[in-house]
Amino acid sequence: MDALVEAFIRDTETLTDEQLTDFKMGWVGQLPMAILDAAYSQQTRYLTKNGKGLLPRLRRFKETFPGAESDLRVFLEVPESEIASIVGRGVTAGRSKASAVREAAQNLVGLEPPVHTAEDYNHEDASHVKAYRSVHGLGKVTHNYLGMLLGYPDTKPDTWIIRAVQRVADEAGLQVAVNVEIARFVVTSSHELARRGATVTHFDHAIWLAERLRAEQNPGLNKVH
Repeated sequence: MDALVEAFIRDTETLTDEQLTDFKMGWVGQLPMAILDAAYSQQTRYLTKNGKGLLPRLRRFKETFPGAESDLRVFLEVPESEIASIVGRGVTAGRSKASAVREAAQNLVGLEPPVHTAEDYNHEDASHVKAYRSVHGLGKVTHNYLGMLLGYPDTKPDTWIIRAVQRVADEAGLQVAVNVEIARFVVTSSHELARRGATVTHFDHAIWLAERLRAEQNPGLNKVH
């Protein structure tokens, strides 16, 4: 694995300062928005060239339901149908994303002591982790991203990150089938050694941007769905 980490560090030397500083720390202090973003970001374009995508829909939700952005009790007053209408009718693991985020919110509020806001939430607390990750359709990757959105340094080894690590492995002639765990290890280790970006989250986001740009500039590559 050391050879892959070394190759990945060399590959990421091309990341620009603009890419490495693009991540704006998501929804720090806004737990409901972070949960929405984490769940809905699966297989979704965050922002398109014509100003559409997930981010504008999240901003509209925040504007439509004041208070729901920061307190899960207020958030749970919003009907599932309204969440779906504004943020989207996408599905995850055969269920609506709107129902998944409401279940995660209900699980957190139902803890003892209850989690109502970002101040109550501890990303490392086992009961908080279980409350989120036990929801069918959510899981480890989106939980990592939830922490990132709330300001916890982490990496989200999604399709683009896995693709970046796999590409480097293939180009280096390494016989490695990259999965979520390997991708997370390589990105985290590379950041620890090379210190590119203020946090591993900034580094992860820069890799994501660069790999997506690479695919856009090379239409012959398989598209991510």
